Amino acid sequence: MPYDPSPQSLRGLMETYWGPHGWRTPSRLPDTPAVQRAISAGVMFEEPWTTNHDDLVERARRAAAVISLDEAGDAFLASLTSRRLDLRSALGSYAVARLLPSHAFEELPGSGMCLTCGLRPGEQTVDVNILSFERFKWGGVRRDDIGYVAFDLEQFARAPRLTPTGADIDISRRLIEVLRNSDRKATSTSILPELRMVPGNKDERGTLLEILGVCGIVETPDHRGYAQSYVPAGQRAQRPVDTAYPACWWTSEHGVNTDNLALFLPQTAQ
Repeated sequence: MPYDPSPQSLRGLMETYWGPHGWRTPSRLPDTPAVQRAISAGVMFEEPWTTNHDDLVERARRAAAVISLDEAGDAFLASLTSRRLDLRSALGSYAVARLLPSHAFEELPGSGMCLTCGLRPGEQTVDVNILSFERFKWGGVRRDDIGYVAFDLEQFARAPRLTPTGADIDISRRLIEVLRNSDRKATSTSILPELRMVPGNKDERGTLLEILGVCGIVETPDHRGYAQSYVPAGQRAQRPVDTAYPACWWTSEHGVNTDNLALFLPQTAQ
């Protein structure tokens, strides 16, 4: 059943986790009319997920298997003028999950995390309301977290869709032109002021670059995105800036991977 992403329905979700001074951390879900409306609208949930490593891996794989690359790419483009950040997020999650292998837990030495996907073993609780908030607020922030990826793609299957407009495609081409031809050495954080052709704020644009990173559109020869193969957690090198892998390693000197752009956003590449 589709959810309702209208501002009125999202109000309870947003007010639960965000206020005038930033993050709020409620000890329990507020019982307010706005929260009840958000639950009825399908953007908040009464219970968390109780799950484990194997379940989350398979949920992410199943959710990606029923989404086409064109669907995810069109949703990303349609988010540019509409600021439907829930639609924008799906392309990044799809890029991560589409080649995610089925695997058993094997520890990354000394970390307690899975060598392949980064999840922890054993039963765990996933607060899907926080994930929903992050998805609508910024387009997701846990870019390669398989719990978020599974949630995001399952929700995308319920998302009311938009069709990309000429304005969306124009913005995407202008964005890529800047990333391809910036005349100064910029990082994925310092280039954000040049991306004001994308409606929204700095945090939203930063998330957008992280999505292009996992798609391998902005990557480096030594730090690839997920376009051609899944990148195991043990191979995601330490970040030099506060940005998700691999966009954290990108600078404007690396430009844009044209092949991966054509794969994920063919309308932009034309």
